[in-house]
Formats: sequence, C-alpha cells, structure tokens
Amino acid sequence: MGIRNIIDENELRVAMDLIKESNIPSPPRLLLDLKAELAAEEPNEKKILDWILKDIGLASSILKTVNSPLFGLDIEISSIEHAVNLLGLNKLKNYIIQPAYRRALNQSIKGFDHISKHSHSVGLIAELIAKEIDTVDQGLFYLAGLFHDAGILVIADKYPASLEWYKSQESHPITLTLSEKEKFQVTHSSIGVLLAKQWGLPNHVCNAIYLHHHIYATYKKEVSAESVTIAAVLKLANYLNHKEKLSGNIYSVECNLMYQNALEELMFDEQIVANIEGEINAL
Repeated sequence: MGIRNIIDENELRVAMDLIKESNIPSPPRLLLDLKAELAAEEPNEKKILDWILKDIGLASSILKTVNSPLFGLDIEISSIEHAVNLLGLNKLKNYIIQPAYRRALNQSIKGFDHISKHSHSVGLIAELIAKEIDTVDQGLFYLAGLFHDAGILVIADKYPASLEWYKSQESHPITLTLSEKEKFQVTHSSIGVLLAKQWGLPNHVCNAIYLHHHIYATYKKEVSAESVTIAAVLKLANYLNHKEKLSGNIYSVECNLMYQNALEELMFDEQIVANIEGEINAL
C-alpha cells in the first residue's frame, strides 16, 4: 500500500527534479547502520559501541544526555561504554537516533535550521500524542514531525521568496497544498515523502508526511492504518503547536476543521487533548 494512487505522477517527477537540483546528499552511513542495528531482533551491542566511538559528535551527544538533570546522577559519566549501558538500547533509540537525524538534516539540507525549531516542536508534540495511542515506536512520530516540512526548503532553494509566502499560509493547512501546486507545480509534502524514503524512514511514516494536509476522505483505502494514524497525529501536533504560538487563539476555519478531523481519526475527546496540552506546557 502507498500513495501512488493518490499523488499525481507529474508532481512526483517535479519533486524528484527539485531534490536533484538541491543536491541533497544521502543520510550518513553511520546513522543508517545504527538505526538498522538498533531495530534488529538481537542488536549487537559491541558493534553499536564501536560505531559510536568512531563519531565524536555522537559520542559527545550521548555523554551530554546521560549527564543531564534528566537522569539525576550523582557522578559525572565520562565513559561512552558506561553511558551506553546506563541508557540501554531502547533509550538509545530515543535519545540518540532522533537528535542524530536532526543534526544530519541541519548539515545536509540548506536552511534546515530555519524550520528545525518548528519541526522539532511538532515532533516532540507528536511523540506526546503517541503516548495516548497503542503504538510500539513513539520515536517514529518524532521523526515524522522532523521531516514533515523539509520539502519547503527544497522549494525555497529554487524560489527563495517562498519562505515568506509559507509564513502567510500557516492558517491555511487545507488549501495550502492546492495553492502550492498552482504556484510551484509541486507540494512540499510530495517532496517530503521522497526525502523521507531517501533517508530510510518506514513507508507508513513517509505516507503520513504526504497526507498530513489532507482532510480525511478516500485515502484510508490506499494506505495502511498506521499511515492514517501518524498523519492524524501530525495534524493535531501542528494544530497544538500553532495554538501555543498564538497563546491559545486560533480563529482560522481551516485550522479548526483540521483539528476536528484529527480528533475524529484518533478517536480523542477534549479531555485527552487537555492532558496532552498539560504535558506540552511542562516541556
């Protein structure tokens, strides 16, 4: 299952051409190797440790994480092996792979730092929402948030003035993609799905990135239930992030429609949303 029956083939070709013109490199081999090994049924801890030791930036990130107030340790950890043992392989996925993706995107996509704060926030909120769902890997929801707007920068690389235009479209999450196709012959979500595939994200995450501006209609027949769920989480995460930026005042009809659509797809009520907002305020 996928989005081939939903997305226009010509739009995909335009998206591919823009990615090639932007000269976006593949993700670092180390990142893909680590991700694959951590996802294995029986990860090889020695292999993982050896890879981490070869990357100064990654090793420093792990030591910074394990010595942060979050862990509340009485002594400072200076050994990578000790730090990895304290974190455990499950936490390593959450605390290391996700920041590593963000760092790699910052280094690989021109201008990613301009939207990384927004993408990071949406990713964190998506992860909080995922706690309310019966899901195995909440970290994938963060990565979906991290990648969901990356296509904007590929468009901006060719049309620099588009960044200001995108700011003016924040309150139009439904009609945005229609306006994009008219203006650029492509949408940032179609570019985003190709980037996410190129960077090794699972198909259901890639599909969700394409669908997160779509009001639910027929796409449920074309993609997996996981894709529908992650897309709905991205819709709600974007809404809550936008609401926080505006201090609770969202008057856009489109924003509110997207919000109601997300609640329906996730089968959430207002109390669940209130609980999530409480966690967002505590971040």
